[in-house]
Amino acid sequence: MAQRSFDAFKLWKDAQLKFDYYMVGLIAAVFTYTASKFIPQKIAFSQNSFELLAVVFLAISFYLGLKRLEIDLVIQTISLKKTENTEMLHVARQNVLSGGSQNLDDGTYISVEEAEKRAIECQEIKAKLDEALKVQAKKSEKLFKFRNRALAIALFLIVFSKVLGVYFI
Repeated sequence: MAQRSFDAFKLWKDAQLKFDYYMVGLIAAVFTYTASKFIPQKIAFSQNSFELLAVVFLAISFYLGLKRLEIDLVIQTISLKKTENTEMLHVARQNVLSGGSQNLDDGTYISVEEAEKRAIECQEIKAKLDEALKVQAKKSEKLFKFRNRALAIALFLIVFSKVLGVYFI
């Protein structure tokens, strides 16, 4: 059952990353196209001003998309450290239950007291990693929302500028 959950998580994570890369690529393409067609003019209530705003919002959306990808790497790093810590905690608890154990890495003996100390340290590290993961997940979620909102505003401004251009010609 745990393997299926892991496989499902892996599939979900791959899909999420592909979507994020796609969105950042799409934003970059729209930004490049819009910025290349933009001709600076005096700021007024005109098509040009709304195109300028659209370019600004596209730039913001692109930046937020990149930050989201960066935070995703941080989340993956924290998750890896959490997994390693969980394995160390499991080994420490096994050593406590068995009354001490031989260290497989260097052949030294680990006493019950040392194993208990390691288990406590692992528990403290686990709590810190859990908190860091929550913080990064909240940041990622906020960036997702802001990126998409900035993109939606930019697209609206592009359409509005085109409609406005037709009425003022």
